[in-house]
Amino acid sequence: MIAAYNIVLASAFLLPAAPPTGTKATVTFVVPSSDKASPFGATSPEPSPTWRAVAEQMVARLPGFDSRISSSVVLEDHLKDRAMDTKADIIVALGVSAGAAAALQARSPSSALLAYDSAPEVQQLQKVGAFEVAEPSVEAVVGWSDVARGKRLHEQAQQLLSRHSSEDMLYAIFFILHAFVIEMPLVRHTVNPTWEKGALQNAAEFASMCTKCGDKIAAALTDPATKATIDLLNACDMRDQVGSYRVIVSYETPQLEEFSLCILQQNNCFGCKADIIDTPRVPLMKRWRGAPVNTAAARQVFIGHLECSEAHPEASLRLPWSWKIVCGANPAYDAFPAQHQIFYPSEQSSSALWYDPVFKVNTLDGRQVWCKRHYRCMPRPVEEDLRTDDGTSAGAWTLTTLDNGVLSREHWTTVDAADDLTWAVFHYSGAASVVGQSYLGALLCSADGQWPERARSGPELERIRAAFRTCGIEFFEMYGHGPPETARSFMWTEAHAQWEKDNPPPLDPIGDQTVQQWRAAEKAKLVA
Repeated sequence: MIAAYNIVLASAFLLPAAPPTGTKATVTFVVPSSDKASPFGATSPEPSPTWRAVAEQMVARLPGFDSRISSSVVLEDHLKDRAMDTKADIIVALGVSAGAAAALQARSPSSALLAYDSAPEVQQLQKVGAFEVAEPSVEAVVGWSDVARGKRLHEQAQQLLSRHSSEDMLYAIFFILHAFVIEMPLVRHTVNPTWEKGALQNAAEFASMCTKCGDKIAAALTDPATKATIDLLNACDMRDQVGSYRVIVSYETPQLEEFSLCILQQNNCFGCKADIIDTPRVPLMKRWRGAPVNTAAARQVFIGHLECSEAHPEASLRLPWSWKIVCGANPAYDAFPAQHQIFYPSEQSSSALWYDPVFKVNTLDGRQVWCKRHYRCMPRPVEEDLRTDDGTSAGAWTLTTLDNGVLSREHWTTVDAADDLTWAVFHYSGAASVVGQSYLGALLCSADGQWPERARSGPELERIRAAFRTCGIEFFEMYGHGPPETARSFMWTEAHAQWEKDNPPPLDPIGDQTVQQWRAAEKAKLVA
């Protein structure tokens, strides 16, 4: 956020890129006619879905992010026979063979052709804006040129596609649509200095930072660990939630928190804004243990297996945690291993709960560390058609936290849970407004983090599948692990169990205090 502002000084009279003026967008996915497997879902309950299944899920999800986007799937064998209904803004070729190259070349999308896991002849057809893979141009080295802009977007798209994640593929598409087709609020804002903003806006943001937070900037840049973190954040697009959050959790320092709190949360020096995504509209679990879900039941499901006076008297196992995550559907947040969830009542509010997630981070420099967060949970009203059987909003919550100086708000929904609490499914949709990030996901939880024994096949498995489908999520989009016979696991491994013996997780509830107060107390303990 600091070093990268040298583009401002080097290019003082650059104008920002012209915003897109379209009112709708079209995306066409081209996939093999055969059942060619994709590399998606390696640690999911159903790994290696076909490219057609992946593309069809993308088509189903795209309108939920922006209703102006329409999309379709075309089998490569049908390219020659079928004219596309409209001229696509973006064509995404997934796993396509060389035989489709000629037909794809004739399609000529208006903004981009992306290819992944496809034949070299198809890969060579890729283009983004004025940039073409097959015809490199010297203009690509001129940072403000249209060719360079396309090249940057192409490189970013390839990096995102290589992660084999639905979320990353969607964002690869969003970035290109936002650059050339329609302005997308979801990726409009970034705290990074960019060629696209133009030097005047970059310079204004830099001046605002220095004027309002000069002392915090100085403290951050004189601390080696914090400066290294800022340099790494400069090197990635902060809208890339996977890359940026991995950096942040790898190098947490008090100076980084104060730096972020000042320039982002307190002063919003970059003018960012993001809203919580309100689709899909996920209905609440209507009944539990033979009765409509009420406030007490909703609290018992969240509290789960924790040793707590409000825990369910029969179903709770009375453990040091509420739940362990089996698998989740967001690559930025659910892909961290060994996630413990601790939900517990507030002593200062009869309606509030606290939520302390504890998870392991394999840091970018090779360490293994525990991280801990602290959320306040408050009941949230929902629309009438999403409520429980007795017409209440029990099981809907708003969670808030201050994470490294940035406030996040999340809407959580209790989707389903076994009567004996052997498993539960929760959906969440959140936003960190001052960094322009919106995100969503869903979680399968159990008492021990293992796939529920009773749900390895049959009706219970299909019930869990149905719960995720109400969240708009297929099994192959999950991270963590599934039934042992179907997937590799990284959430709870034997190696982790051995490491945890010598490095127990910090499971003590933080309680009715801020995360800053808790960290200060922990620091005082270390000093003492």
